Amino acid sequence: MINEKRPVIGITSSMSDTFIRMRRTYFDAIVDAGGIPMFMPHNLGAEDAAKFASLCDGFLFAGGDDVDPKHYGEEIAFDSVETTPLRDDFELALMELIKNDPRPILGICRGEQILNVAFGGSLYQHIDGHRQDESGRKNLRATHVLEGSFLHSIVGETEIGVNSFHHQAVKAVAPGFIVSARADDGTVEAIEPEKKTDRFFLAVQWHPEYFYATDAPAAKLFKAFIEAAKNN
Repeated sequence: MINEKRPVIGITSSMSDTFIRMRRTYFDAIVDAGGIPMFMPHNLGAEDAAKFASLCDGFLFAGGDDVDPKHYGEEIAFDSVETTPLRDDFELALMELIKNDPRPILGICRGEQILNVAFGGSLYQHIDGHRQDESGRKNLRATHVLEGSFLHSIVGETEIGVNSFHHQAVKAVAPGFIVSARADDGTVEAIEPEKKTDRFFLAVQWHPEYFYATDAPAAKLFKAFIEAAKNN
């Protein structure tokens, strides 16, 4: 790969007509954990996903607009649903290319949702009460981690604090995946493959990149992700 000591991490991105729009927190979290971030603009089209796939040692599916419900057999049912068709197409094409190779995958917020949909799961199009007003470093809510899960092996705890900036969530978990963390109200906060392998493959609903500098479990997620990328 490009850099044996500092792995290149492809990060999916939001875009406007004139800007690639992603919070610097993603960049900082990857750099501080020992990686080199590379944002992947989706306007190049799904056909160019293979070019990005060939350049990266690991992949971070980041937050952003909602996944179009058509990808899980539904029509848009709420005015709050905002989609980006080109991004859906790019990310689904990218996932198809990398789903069976050993390189690590981390999903965050929308990233958890698109990964669940890519493997045959569905989403709640709208839920109330999960979009906090405070900073992403504040008002961390308890999330319960499944003992013995891959997530548990990383964070080493069965209860961790997470932030909450979403209005959609996993509904039907994709075949071959399990829920490895839930909020107090039962909302899915993390999914991972049911079959344990050596591969890092994890998706979380919260945004650990906001508070990894002050929170040990969040920092451990990024460290484990980058270490896995170094080994491929």
